[in-house]
Amino acid sequence: MRGRSSSEEKELTPAQSRRKEQNRQAQRAFRERKEKAFKDLEMKLATMEASSSTIMSENEMLKQQLQKYQTENEILRATSKLNASAIAAAAAAAANNAAASHDEVTEVSVGPMQYNPTDFYDNLLQSHQNKVPSHRIVLSPTGQRLLGAGATWDMIVGHPLYKQGLVDVSDVCDKLKGGARCDGQGPVFEEAAIEAAIQMSAASGRDEL
Repeated sequence: MRGRSSSEEKELTPAQSRRKEQNRQAQRAFRERKEKAFKDLEMKLATMEASSSTIMSENEMLKQQLQKYQTENEILRATSKLNASAIAAAAAAAANNAAASHDEVTEVSVGPMQYNPTDFYDNLLQSHQNKVPSHRIVLSPTGQRLLGAGATWDMIVGHPLYKQGLVDVSDVCDKLKGGARCDGQGPVFEEAAIEAAIQMSAASGRDEL
């Protein structure tokens, strides 16, 4: 074959040889352009995928920041409402104490509403497969403290408002159910959301008095 091709090339005229060489160069240039275009498309695709991933990450971060601001706003509103109610209650208590006779004074112990921790865990974690009441505290990628169910219970019963008997644990539990997040080891709850639920429960209790 090679000998035949060589003999055929010898039989070509100079013009035919030039045309054949031009065809080869044209085919080579076409292949190079095609390869370059393919590589350009690959680069554009990689750039678009990287850009899409960045946008999704930024979007998730914005969602978390929005949720944080909403929780902080709820805490501020609940705290303001609670402060106003506390002032009114303190004034009423002072008036009652001043009017009471010394021989009619009785000790009143206002303790926290009774709520079994086992019932709390069962209620809070009823929609989750992992029902172990973990006491772990971790940080989210945005720096928020995330508490397991056990640590959540510890925060509630250790809160000053709970010790004053102003917090309905069942109400707090209901407020936290839909806000659970999973950190790969089980459900956790944002510390700010727990604080907001406690404040709102106390404010609600004040309104009912």
